[in-house]
Amino acid sequence: MISRNQRGTISISMLLLVAACSSGGTEVVTGGTGGQLRVVNGSQAVAAVQVFVDGAPVSSSSFATGVISSVFAVDSGEHLVEFRPVGGGAGNAQMAEFAPNKLVLAVAVDSGGRLTPAIMADTNSIVPAGATKVRVANLAQNAGRIDIWRTQPDFGTPIRVEFPFLYGTISPYLQSTPGNWNVLVSDTVATNAGPNPGMPDTLGASDAFSVPEGALRTVLVVDKPGGGVKFVVVNP
Repeated sequence: MISRNQRGTISISMLLLVAACSSGGTEVVTGGTGGQLRVVNGSQAVAAVQVFVDGAPVSSSSFATGVISSVFAVDSGEHLVEFRPVGGGAGNAQMAEFAPNKLVLAVAVDSGGRLTPAIMADTNSIVPAGATKVRVANLAQNAGRIDIWRTQPDFGTPIRVEFPFLYGTISPYLQSTPGNWNVLVSDTVATNAGPNPGMPDTLGASDAFSVPEGALRTVLVVDKPGGGVKFVVVNP
């Protein structure tokens, strides 16, 4: 299935996070030990954000739209995570549970005129032997009503990830065998059509990303500055 952009509704690029350096369009972030927090600025309303935990900044750095942070160490336990616009202003805070060797991914999204963290905890993340897992989050507020599909190593026909897949939805982890996954976007298909009704014209598709045995990935669909969306594949 190839990308079709004739209608101009969505154009997709992908940032694949796989190692410890960056080059061109690839930004790399890897996990660490202890309580871990990584953040992504998915806001289109705020050009740059700062991140606070329990009211204290976790870094002096700010993060532009689409930027993914390195990993910040956070003490175990429950903590309030908040994004604030650079230059002043407050955002909504969300509680997140931190535990050793568990990654919490927080994405700044626009909600009701305020920045709000979409918290993705490391839930159901144990990968059985001989398997891989991928989950997808629709954080593209400006994309409208879209469906998000995937192909996976043991099934090459596109399957809807979840339906309806509305803005703000985070799927559970999907399990397959080791190998290449793809994530694709289309117009919305009727919600009563089942998980595999036959995909309409593809509006955009990620590059294939390989997931080795025992590993998992989180795929964020976020708004692209200037219009459209992009996929961010996060490797913890």
